[in-house]
Amino acid sequence: MDQFEHKSLLTTPYNLTYSYYLSPDFHTHLSPSTPTLLFIHGFPDDALMWSHLMPTMLALPYPIIALDILGLGSSSKPTSPQQYNYLAQANSIGQILDHEGVPKDKNIIPIGHDWGSAIAQRFYLYHRTRCVGLALISLAYQIPSPEPFDLAAANEAKASRFGYPQWEYWNFFTASDAPALMRANLDRFYEVNHGLSLSSEKGKNGRDVWMREMFCTPGAMRAYITRTGRYADFTVPLKEYDFDHEALRAQINDRLGREGATEAAVCYYHSLKDNTMLEEERSLCPSHSEGGEDKRKIDVPVCYIGQTGDWVCRTDLMGDAKREGLVADVEEHVVEAGHWVMYEKPQAIADVLKGWLERRFAVGG
Repeated sequence: MDQFEHKSLLTTPYNLTYSYYLSPDFHTHLSPSTPTLLFIHGFPDDALMWSHLMPTMLALPYPIIALDILGLGSSSKPTSPQQYNYLAQANSIGQILDHEGVPKDKNIIPIGHDWGSAIAQRFYLYHRTRCVGLALISLAYQIPSPEPFDLAAANEAKASRFGYPQWEYWNFFTASDAPALMRANLDRFYEVNHGLSLSSEKGKNGRDVWMREMFCTPGAMRAYITRTGRYADFTVPLKEYDFDHEALRAQINDRLGREGATEAAVCYYHSLKDNTMLEEERSLCPSHSEGGEDKRKIDVPVCYIGQTGDWVCRTDLMGDAKREGLVADVEEHVVEAGHWVMYEKPQAIADVLKGWLERRFAVGG
């Protein structure tokens, strides 16, 4: 990201600062006929996560903005879950776009990973007239619901459906001592996210199951981070990346080790578990929206990229939205990698995005 210009903007009405990066000659490339790419990372990363994709992206004609989402990177780090409201974040992103003079009508293609995918989806739903496309990595479309979210009930339902409690790790992230435990054991938390454990189970064909073990097994993440129970004397080997793990570990540990950083980062999980934005979600549903309109529908081309080793953001979950008729134009891809694919196989993601953009949003010619 060395070629990018790093900027920040104090957004209203909550006086929260968003950090973001602009591609070289950003304003020169702005045009109503050329889409602007809006890259939105997830937990626990920052905008630098996209660095390994950018050589391919910068060779394309699109201007690029890469955000540090609220609570991470160099953006503000409030510790009140209410401030992580999707609508408020979407409005803040809109202020950044306006500040930089990005065209208002059918110009933005949000591209999100993990929580960034959720923010990208809601930016589209709340500012759909600004968007011409949408790309989601790992996390498929999360359909707005008029019903309160119940974590225990959700995990019970997912265990029945998939054979394991998909969101079990939320119980750790929303525990009162989780931020302090992560900060005190940053190396172990890094290994939770970037470890590798190949299954010896029959029929698994050596599939990486470390994410399922850490994220979808009760008590496992806490035990590994604190070196207790079966993990007292165990350190998982790390995935093979095309760069130095220690450099990435140092960069992430430096960010998360700062005062208040882990407390802010886990607010995303509290915000949904505590139903802090239930009314905003309801407003998108036909049972509560003005005139009964179904505002959950995505009417622009969607690119979805899932990973075989992502046990939480499963590759089959885009099917839910398709069956409900909420995503009419979606191109789906699956990459042999884990959740943090931007570190593991960034070129594979860049190639998929490049192909989709050139097919659906060709510039000039």
